[in-house]
Amino acid sequence: MELNIEKFDPTVEELQKMVKKSQAIVVTDINDKAQIEVVRKQRIELKTVRVAITKKGKEMREEALAFQKAVIAKEKELVGLIEPEEIRLEAIEEEVKAKKLREERMALLPERRAKLATIDEAITPDDEYLLAMDSTEFQQYVNDCVAENNERERVKMEEEKARIQAEKDAIEREKEAQEREKKAREEAQAEAERQLKLAKEEAEMRVQREKEEAERRVKEERERMEREQKEKEEREAKEKAEAEAKAKADQEALEKKKKYQKWLTDNGYTEDKKTEFHFTDNGTEIKMYKLVSTFKK
Repeated sequence: MELNIEKFDPTVEELQKMVKKSQAIVVTDINDKAQIEVVRKQRIELKTVRVAITKKGKEMREEALAFQKAVIAKEKELVGLIEPEEIRLEAIEEEVKAKKLREERMALLPERRAKLATIDEAITPDDEYLLAMDSTEFQQYVNDCVAENNERERVKMEEEKARIQAEKDAIEREKEAQEREKKAREEAQAEAERQLKLAKEEAEMRVQREKEEAERRVKEERERMEREQKEKEEREAKEKAEAEAKAKADQEALEKKKKYQKWLTDNGYTEDKKTEFHFTDNGTEIKMYKLVSTFKK
């Protein structure tokens, strides 16, 4: 078979005429079906010619490897003449499709916005964002907005429930603390009264014994009365001082006990939570440590 690049059909001149004719085609109304049909038919005609040229080129390349480069060059030259126009026409078709789709979605825009408006706290995007969605994508967006809104409501309800429970717990803890404090005060007061009564009874008995002893000694040793009277006065003064010191020490111990109980209460210590606390005492101060958490391996 004779290799001849000029075997390509149609010729360059014919293709140029075909492209020139096609370039005169424009769409002035995207709703004019006749115009769109002309574009489509012309594009198909160009595509048919281009496919035929490519097929012919392939056949000629197969005849001789040496002739291949020339055939490819010629093929590219010829295809290059019509392909840009084919692409232009295809772009027109795509543009028409895009504009029609946009018009359809523009008509749905008020309905979409109205639907989003029924969802509390839904984020309403701009028009371009909505126009870019097809029906499935928009419905998914609506579903996502509804799900997010429901989640916000659920979180609010949980937070409010937790707040109410926390307030109830705080009131209950305060009530328990007050009851413990009242009980501690009553017990401390009762103990103080008991100690005071014992001290009074002991003092009375001691005074009575001392009086009887003094009377006996007066009878037996009148000459030693002054010395014994002096010793008695000194002893009574000492005993009084000791009693006062003891009463003061008891009062200080009571105050320290109250402060210690208040310190425990203020830091959340209770009998049912005592296993969560640890104490150290160095003789001058007591330190409290609380268990924060336990990790099980």
